Amino acid sequence: MPFFKSNDLKERKTIIIQKSYFIEKKMILLMGEYDCYGKLCARVMAGGSSFLVDRTPLQLLDDTLIYIGYDLRGAMASAKLILGERARCPIIVNPYLGICLFPNKSPHKGDCIWFSPEHIVRTKAMGLKTEVELSNGHSIIVDSKLAFFNNRIHKANQLMQISMKRGNHPGPLTFYLEPPKGHQLTKEKTGRYNFSNLEDDHK
Repeated sequence: MPFFKSNDLKERKTIIIQKSYFIEKKMILLMGEYDCYGKLCARVMAGGSSFLVDRTPLQLLDDTLIYIGYDLRGAMASAKLILGERARCPIIVNPYLGICLFPNKSPHKGDCIWFSPEHIVRTKAMGLKTEVELSNGHSIIVDSKLAFFNNRIHKANQLMQISMKRGNHPGPLTFYLEPPKGHQLTKEKTGRYNFSNLEDDHK
């Protein structure tokens, strides 16, 4: 089975860079890569294909979230609150499709890789690094210890599970009864509505 280092994802030939991209279910990973002009772009691996997008990884994440009515800042803040962590938190990119991604290091670093946990088949220690086997048959070696990386996978799955549970059951079950037929409020000669009838019922 082939494996490669993150730098080996770069293609040696001239490529067409996509202007935009919305993260989808088949996306396996997302990382920063500089184009031939030194501009930071987003390298996307989706299924068996890999391509560059003319957006930084954080911009691409924000684009996807804004498209469905959210934003990256809110997603990060929510994840920190739910998990009780301050740094390197996973985020839910699309709650409708159940897409959650986690970073292997600080998201503000250009070489940070965002992984989709559902596309990780297996992880294996390689000294102080980790080999990650992906759902498309490839694997990638990342600069993270195995225990740390596996903990990130666990946190991503935990965030997804808690969010789904809260979304389906937002609070205590409340039973609503049909209200009794109430008074019709009419304007009296004084120009005021007859709220006095309701005050009498309240006594």
